[in-house]
Amino acid sequence: MNSSRFADRVVLATGTASGLGLAAARQFANEGASLVLVDRDEQSLRDVVVELSGMGANVVPVVGDVSRALTAQEAVRTALSQFGRLDVLFNNAGIDPLEATTLVETTEDLWDSIINVNVKSAYLFAKEAIPAMIATGGGAIVNTASSAGMRASAQEAAYGISKAAIIALTRSLARDFSAQGIRTNAICPGPLEAITTDRRATMSDEQKAARRERVSDLVPLGREGTYEEVAKSVLFLASSESSYTSGAALLIDGGLIA
Repeated sequence: MNSSRFADRVVLATGTASGLGLAAARQFANEGASLVLVDRDEQSLRDVVVELSGMGANVVPVVGDVSRALTAQEAVRTALSQFGRLDVLFNNAGIDPLEATTLVETTEDLWDSIINVNVKSAYLFAKEAIPAMIATGGGAIVNTASSAGMRASAQEAAYGISKAAIIALTRSLARDFSAQGIRTNAICPGPLEAITTDRRATMSDEQKAARRERVSDLVPLGREGTYEEVAKSVLFLASSESSYTSGAALLIDGGLIA
């Protein structure tokens, strides 16, 4: 483990059992952070804890539904009880159900599920984390939005709306709490190497291959982004290297909506 930017820092991150959340957790661990990791996939989360503990990191899992206040409360309590402070919140959990296409074709249940996981969870975790951060002099919040929150994507109405809401939430928190030492920023990734876990589980190999080919044609850089390179932006926004940045929505999309 290479202790550096996050030595003596405590990071709480959601949606960390796979994908971008896992990539960021690995990088935080490699840079000395103590971690509280939240996901609903208990076995995968425990596998991550074993992996990161093997790197020498201090890691505690919290299994739960991020859209429930009790999960957010437990996660922040765990950070304080295990490590005595909370410095970084990475609100990353999100879903993008394949069957939620246009607004007319999105059922009320799907709408509620997307808004609850993608938006309500960020509200709940920020609400619990901010007082803990203020108590120790401040901190950093990084929210996972999307390029779809900046420009609408076809057939992903509820997802795009939820990510636009995350950008608005980010800016609101920055306006209200920057003076108290809490910087809040969002990342807005474009197409990544794999789609969200829930969507990936319902797609065939042919559909995945077709998506990859389509993305390569649309993105000026000619490829999908990797979790590793997007995670680097998460760590930048969470670190003191971005000390004068608050309220930003950092577009990481290979030039897609330039």
